[in-house]
Amino acid sequence: MCSATLYAEVTPVPAYCPDPAVAPVAPRRADPSGQPIDLWANRFDARNPDYAEASGDVELRRADQVLSSDLMRYLPADKQVEIPGAMIFRDSAIRATADSAHYSFLNDTGNLQGVEYRLAGATANGSAREMELSAGNRSFLRDLRFTTCPGEDPEWELLARELELRHEEGYGIARGARLEFMDIPFLYLPWVTFPIDARRKSGFLYPHFSSANDNGFEMGIPYYWNIAPNQDATLMPRYFTDRGFMMTGEYRMLTPRTAGELEFDFLFDDKKTNRNRHHYTVQHHTAINRRWRAAVQVDRVSDPLYFQDFGLSLAQTARQFLHSYAGIDGGGRYWTFSLLADDFQVIDESVSAASEPYRRLPRIYYSLDRPLGNSGLRFGLESEVVSFDRDIGVTGVRTDIYPQLGWGMERYWGFVRGEAGYRYTHYDLDLKGATGNDRPDRGTEILSLDAGMYFERELNSGRVQTLEPRFFYLYVPFENQDDLPDFDTAEFTFGFSQLFHTNRFTGADRQSDANRATLAVTTRSLDPVSGQERWGLALGQIFHFQEQRVGLSGQAPLDIDTSPLVAEFSWHPFTRFTGRLGVQWNWENRELDVGSVGFDYRTSKGGRLGFEYRFRRDRLDQFDVRHYWPVNEKWRVISRLKYSLEESDLLEAQAGIEYESCCWALRLISRRYLRSRDGDERDALYLELNLKGLGSFGREPPPLFYDEAP
Repeated sequence: MCSATLYAEVTPVPAYCPDPAVAPVAPRRADPSGQPIDLWANRFDARNPDYAEASGDVELRRADQVLSSDLMRYLPADKQVEIPGAMIFRDSAIRATADSAHYSFLNDTGNLQGVEYRLAGATANGSAREMELSAGNRSFLRDLRFTTCPGEDPEWELLARELELRHEEGYGIARGARLEFMDIPFLYLPWVTFPIDARRKSGFLYPHFSSANDNGFEMGIPYYWNIAPNQDATLMPRYFTDRGFMMTGEYRMLTPRTAGELEFDFLFDDKKTNRNRHHYTVQHHTAINRRWRAAVQVDRVSDPLYFQDFGLSLAQTARQFLHSYAGIDGGGRYWTFSLLADDFQVIDESVSAASEPYRRLPRIYYSLDRPLGNSGLRFGLESEVVSFDRDIGVTGVRTDIYPQLGWGMERYWGFVRGEAGYRYTHYDLDLKGATGNDRPDRGTEILSLDAGMYFERELNSGRVQTLEPRFFYLYVPFENQDDLPDFDTAEFTFGFSQLFHTNRFTGADRQSDANRATLAVTTRSLDPVSGQERWGLALGQIFHFQEQRVGLSGQAPLDIDTSPLVAEFSWHPFTRFTGRLGVQWNWENRELDVGSVGFDYRTSKGGRLGFEYRFRRDRLDQFDVRHYWPVNEKWRVISRLKYSLEESDLLEAQAGIEYESCCWALRLISRRYLRSRDGDERDALYLELNLKGLGSFGREPPPLFYDEAP
């Protein structure tokens, strides 16, 4: 029977967990007025002039609305349908059963008594003493019970004296609402509004809270302000029992050509420091036209210890500088240009005034890479003019020009590239009373040759193995640069990419001399159908034909015959596993300079295990283990351990549990991590309760894995 089929649709006994929702996630409802009415029934009696009666599997349809019952009366004078017994109502937004009902097609209003309902496309369900359907796409439910939990005994319920759903405007209003969790009253709201579709709406969001040993218990209640279709803001008053009141905010703006964002924290009269503290970041990006863009960022903090006290990770607490800048950049088919001015706020007290980074007021950069006909020749140019400024030390203007002429050939079997260039750098310095040349310069030739080949063979397994040898030669004659300043130059961290680089220094203050050759080889195993790499191995080493005499101030010449041997290995034996190994072996000293090993494993049920070990001689020796594992369908355990073997010190430890059912989830995480270089540690506790389809209470902990969004 039709009624039996429809009743099965509204019985919420899912064998899986579909997406929950407070109200239907569906397009706006079509206006049914003026639509034709169709009626199906086993028997139809129209002998009474006041009404017509249909009985036996009755179904009445208009647009997306369907009324089903065993008995239905239609009053033509009022265009009203009366259903004295059990019935079923459904449309694109809701499915409902009722003990009795009446509906007027004249003004699109109706009333249902003793309602059991389920929202379309969701696990959301409940009951109401009365449901009133009003014109203008409005619904009223009185003495309401709502949940996203299946079954007769839901683990949480929202009870309300009245719930009004304004479908056309995209929000609902609950009056006299009470939230119960495990039959325990959890929250009472005499009046609350909430969105029922994807449209944004101003209003309070659910509170969050956490606890830390240095800040005490923290609680915040965010307020979302939908300012305009292209603007919104979130303001959140927060209270720390050991610090006081803080106001946190975020403002966002978007237009077809611009995007802006403001984030700020302001702590009123910190109980521990007895002063106001703040941090703010302003970002603004503008697309001037198809070629040109502009960007501004201002990042400032009230004091150097702010991130140590309020940062959420060691990466935040270990920040040395805050970078602010304003600039414009553009580009064409062969060229790029940028104009930048920037500044740094030093927040690491261990950085002396003489070691602070220079302000660039401004930096002008232009590059060109243009082919010369179809012969493989190309002309390149990299140029830069920078004005360096600082309160202490030598300042001045640096002009760096590097024109290049190159030739290249690319074929299926390999490539050959040759390049010849001349790099000239000139300074106009303010020595601040020091002796020396205030207009030094440097000019040097740079010659390079890069060639490689590609070989393939098919293995017995059907996979393809490649062999890719590569040769790189670099010649740069020695040019004495001891009288040049050091504005922004440091030595690159040595790795596989440095085997093919023309300078071992960043910036333009030093151009390394070189007479060396690089030999490298890469081999990979590929799936012939998908092209996916199963494993890959890359080896490379530099052979020096003379000592490297150019260095930073106080650095002795490097008289070595070979660089460390660099080896990188990746392994993907199956889809859910990735392994990595990296080694730099120093032949000169017969010791390991750099080593790293790691893997990431995912299970079909959502479990994940990650391990990373990193070693760099005299600088780093630490491991990081991350673990997220389902015990069964509902319970999961979480852990992390990050430890420094160099300092014999714990960097971070994390342990917790998660519970998740079809309608609610709970996460409890205990975390300890290093908050300063002095060894101070922070103990924090994160508790998050998620009532699916309603919202989350508490604070979400930081991401466990590196590729998770914060």
